[in-house]
Amino acid sequence: MSQVNTPVAIDNDGSAVLERNVEPSKQLAHTVAEAVELYDVDRTAAHIAEGGYSRVALQFPDELLADSTLVSAALQERTEARVFILADTSYGSCCVDEVAAEHYAADAVVHYGRTCLSLTTRLPVVYVFGRDAVDVADLCAQCESELQGSRVLLVSDVQYAHALEDIGKALRGICKEVVVSRIAVQDCAYVPGAEDAAEPGRLWELEHPIGEYTMLYVGEESLTLTNLLVTQRCQSAFSYAPQTRTLRAESARVNRHLSRRYHMVQRARDANVVGIVVGTLAAVRYQSVVDALKQLIRRAGKKFYVFVVGKLNVAKLANFPEIEAYVLVACPENSLVDSKDFYQPVVTPYELLLALSRSHEWTGDYITDFHAFLNELDQRTDDDVGDEEDVPHFSLVTGTLRQARRYNDPRASSSRDVTVQSGSTEIAQYMGSAGAEHLLARAFRGLGHDDQEGEDSEPMLAVDGLSGIASKYTHETK
Repeated sequence: MSQVNTPVAIDNDGSAVLERNVEPSKQLAHTVAEAVELYDVDRTAAHIAEGGYSRVALQFPDELLADSTLVSAALQERTEARVFILADTSYGSCCVDEVAAEHYAADAVVHYGRTCLSLTTRLPVVYVFGRDAVDVADLCAQCESELQGSRVLLVSDVQYAHALEDIGKALRGICKEVVVSRIAVQDCAYVPGAEDAAEPGRLWELEHPIGEYTMLYVGEESLTLTNLLVTQRCQSAFSYAPQTRTLRAESARVNRHLSRRYHMVQRARDANVVGIVVGTLAAVRYQSVVDALKQLIRRAGKKFYVFVVGKLNVAKLANFPEIEAYVLVACPENSLVDSKDFYQPVVTPYELLLALSRSHEWTGDYITDFHAFLNELDQRTDDDVGDEEDVPHFSLVTGTLRQARRYNDPRASSSRDVTVQSGSTEIAQYMGSAGAEHLLARAFRGLGHDDQEGEDSEPMLAVDGLSGIASKYTHETK
């Protein structure tokens, strides 16, 4: 990812932006021949020809963007399709950016690098994971003392999936049982709606309950690892990082992570105003999840606002101080946001369901898949959501009793409506408006609202304002 080396002052003339040095991403392939081998160009070209695609989008993450022109040139020579490069994706680079691809009328997408393997809705996708090296002998030597006689579930990040069969064969001499996972779209394209189409995702078959297995993850620390740790309830977990050749126990890390998530669930329960952040436009059934969250929040008597902000960061969400908690609708990997830097908690749809449920207790099970969440939500009744009417609940965050503000209760709104009286004695009424309540609570509500309150002011004539740019307006002299 590009890194800015020098800060830019607010009052500069713009020259710093033009003159600063930006570190480019590292180039992995230096010739077309290297790009053909590293990025499976021949296999990709065969899929493009087989599907008869004429306009193909190549989606690269920032760290692989330096090789994109070589790959594009190699594919252009091997196919009759017109190819173009997608960079700076709308959301996370792990998700297929169907929206950007459709802006250029693409009829297929080739996705390179790490991926969350979320289902797409419209465009066929060819996945190219890459083939990073793994020292199988070193991995087995480090695992011998930890996994001796254990049942092992072997999973990996996508760029190491090619080596899992070799690792599994080597571990079978150490472990009692080794189950090797596989990625369904590793060697084939995914075509939405096609009959018997292989769907993206990790697959494995277990002969015993998953709680009897130890998970061994091959890959660097990533959101993929976090998602697997919290959703798969194995008896223990280890990760092996091929780049540093280190084996690490993950059980303590999982416990710390779940503790932080539980704290955010409690903060979300105390929130009266919830922001629904749409973090994907490609994953299947994302719109169904957004609609289900609206109904869930409405039944709980809370207020919601919907935001589409693209890539999530602290500055964007800080623009809405009246929001007390956010729920992020994103792919399974990007939904688990570490919100310690955010001003308000950012929870998953399943965590919000737990926060608003009166009877369901969290057992540590985790749901990040949209289909599983909607199925779980269908099993809940209306009486199970929200606090009992006019009964305060005990907050584990503040240690006090809290009375919930019921925005969607017509009986409660009559005495709590926000009213603003202007100088012309006109009354504006905001029925259950969290934004209006926050505005009235502020010391400064904008020019013309605080001064001469209750007095009629003469209307002013419109005059020409300043023109030009902030560093040099047209009326200023040199």
